[in-house]
Amino acid sequence: MKKALPSTASDTRLAKLRQLTAWQWWVLLCTPFILLLTWARLRYSGYRKTLVKTQAGFQSELPASGQLQMARETAYAVAVSVRCAPWNPLCLSRSLTLAWFLGRKGLPFEVLIGVPVGESPLKASPASVFSTHAWVEHAGSVLNDREDVRSHFRIFERGQADQESTPSSKQRPA
Repeated sequence: MKKALPSTASDTRLAKLRQLTAWQWWVLLCTPFILLLTWARLRYSGYRKTLVKTQAGFQSELPASGQLQMARETAYAVAVSVRCAPWNPLCLSRSLTLAWFLGRKGLPFEVLIGVPVGESPLKASPASVFSTHAWVEHAGSVLNDREDVRSHFRIFERGQADQESTPSSKQRPA
């Protein structure tokens, strides 16, 4: 009788990949291209215009619990793709990429940008580095960072999916 070999980290990763949904595979494969597009939009159009491009033209018909689950699955797929990428994109690019995918599903989101708690950007000397951090939330749940990120950063910018201006009668495109 053969002894079972101990499970390795690569076995666990492979098992997780096998459990991905079709949507997560699509996100996983498209993320490098959307990251590149997001980086270019940020560089040449700025933050506000890039944020506008993430917004959906329809609202999701999923119940709130289904929306949160879909948002978390999407965030997981983006994170896996970023870990496998040959470069390390900044948090703003990662967050706007995740927001773009959430917008494709009609899910509401907030892109939050904050400064570290205890630091004042107004008191920074010319030689000091102004540091910020960006993350995405859906219905108050952090999607692409630690759950306690708000305790480490003071929010100074909230970029929201403009769900209010979307007519509720507008259905998801076929």
